[in-house]
Amino acid sequence: MPKLLSTLSLPMALKGLGQEERMELAQEIREVIMDVVPRTGGHMGTNLGVVELSIALHTIFDFSHDRLVFDVGHQAYPHKLLTGRYDRFEQLRKKGGLCGFPTPSESAYDTFHTGHAGTSISSALGLAIGNEALEENRKVVAVIGDGSICGLSFEGLNHVGSRNKKLMVILNDNKMAISPTVGAFSKYLNKLRSGETYHTFLKDFKESLGSLPVVGEALEHMGEKTMDSLRDHLLPDRFFRELGFHYYGPIDGHNLEEMIPIIKNLSEVDVPVLLHIITEKGRGAKGASEDPYKYHSPPAAPSSSKKKCQSYSHCFVKSLCKEAEKDEHVYAITAAMAQGTGLETFIEKYPERTIDTGIAEGHAVTMAGGMSVAGIKPVVLIYSTFLQRAYDNIMHDLCLQSEGNVIMALDRAGFVGDDGPSHHGVFDIAYCRHLPRMIVIAPKDARELGAMLEWSLEQDLSVAIRYPKGAIAEIDCDQPTKKIELGVPETLRKGESIALLAYGSMVIESMKAYELLVEEGVNITLINMRFAKPLHEKSYRDILESHDHIITIEEHVLMGGIGSALLELVNDQGIKTKNIQRMGVPDRFVTFASREEQFQEVGIDALSIKNKVLSCIESTSTLPL
Repeated sequence: MPKLLSTLSLPMALKGLGQEERMELAQEIREVIMDVVPRTGGHMGTNLGVVELSIALHTIFDFSHDRLVFDVGHQAYPHKLLTGRYDRFEQLRKKGGLCGFPTPSESAYDTFHTGHAGTSISSALGLAIGNEALEENRKVVAVIGDGSICGLSFEGLNHVGSRNKKLMVILNDNKMAISPTVGAFSKYLNKLRSGETYHTFLKDFKESLGSLPVVGEALEHMGEKTMDSLRDHLLPDRFFRELGFHYYGPIDGHNLEEMIPIIKNLSEVDVPVLLHIITEKGRGAKGASEDPYKYHSPPAAPSSSKKKCQSYSHCFVKSLCKEAEKDEHVYAITAAMAQGTGLETFIEKYPERTIDTGIAEGHAVTMAGGMSVAGIKPVVLIYSTFLQRAYDNIMHDLCLQSEGNVIMALDRAGFVGDDGPSHHGVFDIAYCRHLPRMIVIAPKDARELGAMLEWSLEQDLSVAIRYPKGAIAEIDCDQPTKKIELGVPETLRKGESIALLAYGSMVIESMKAYELLVEEGVNITLINMRFAKPLHEKSYRDILESHDHIITIEEHVLMGGIGSALLELVNDQGIKTKNIQRMGVPDRFVTFASREEQFQEVGIDALSIKNKVLSCIESTSTLPL
């Protein structure tokens, strides 16, 4: 058991520790993270890189009163361990345990619930403005990684400088996001990394020129403004200073002895401060520097009995490679998620047809719109939760255009398990379905996923293909996958009275429920909807008018989902039907747990579906004659 972590009253006890004890504490934190995360899953590399920074911040500030905002929040494990959560750390990302991201309901030390990149500077400025308005003496610190410096971050940096509010931005520079950072800003940071600090510059400048009689005498009479002018021309940090920040760095983010006094001094500065620290992602973990992606977010160790299956992500990219082989105009676009979306295979085969925009989802979508109008066939692979950030770009730069066909591959659509509510992809049908010139589809299995991609590339509209996180399954059907026709569903099982209309990932659960119902002698119709938009009127009219009960099921919020789409069709077309019930995600955020537990929590697992069907049968049998 870690001696300091388990016995100290942290974080207040940090202020009384000596240098050797702080270093010992840092080692304990790393050992706990490297022990727990491989078993629970979660983010390892970034957390191992900010151990010393976390100790330094909690030594200087009191974040039960002061405000600490993490960008993304996937580097907050040391912060959690330092703020009284060591005894619960074994339950990281488990239902009822600790969230993998900062969560205000979990601790007074967590200011913001974060999970997406680029938000820290804007929210920190909001906190600083609030502190001033309420006359509260709270210091505000934002910690952001170099990979998270995206469009929203630049907006925040620009506004902070113009408002001249007292706050500290710490740029944690490890040369990585989830993948290596890309773009011109990463090149700029390279200049800063290779540059020297102001104080080293002054020392070397004076030593090298001070020995010359005339120059040495002149240096003694140089004022601060003159020296700053020289610095402007000779050092590469002018960008931040022009924005109104007092820039300091870069410094070693693992040297506690150096960091603590610097942060303490900077915390007293009455203007915006940007401290640039250099850290090593995965520090202390053997092999982390050789394979930083593997150590970014290693999955929980699978049980030995669990069969390893191909993921939807890799299945999609496999199909994408086939289409690219047939058509040289097929391109792949991702926003800093090449590995997460399984795009490595495509990159190896078609590097010249792969574009990584960095964390810039809106730019990726708008660029794809331009490419499409030019005659290219772009396929944009982005997690559903991150594509939310590009809503206006989808509307304005895809759908509003009179031509073009952009395929949006919505990876991680539905529940994502232990990453929790900031990452669930349960809103995409609603934010895509109501847009003109947009088709929204979802496959039931691997065969249909490939067929849908092939079909989508032939359309003259934009298409959103949503597919879930995790292993892909095959449906045991009597017939092969039917040809895809616009808006037309697929009948998998033909029964009587009750029709179960399942969408995408829910076809698997519905098939399980169907088998359970067969065991009880219940025969229902099972429909694979395929499309959330459009819905083929004749097909659904036939289904609705030939069944007494209709149940829709989706791994998506109920408002704006496929159940809503069906009700709209019924109302708009005046279709007569007796009963429609919807199963899906209720109007609340669902916390972190396994996907199976989340299915059970909201009632979209096979057993819940079976019980819903039985309750329909029971309600029908008890109706008065």
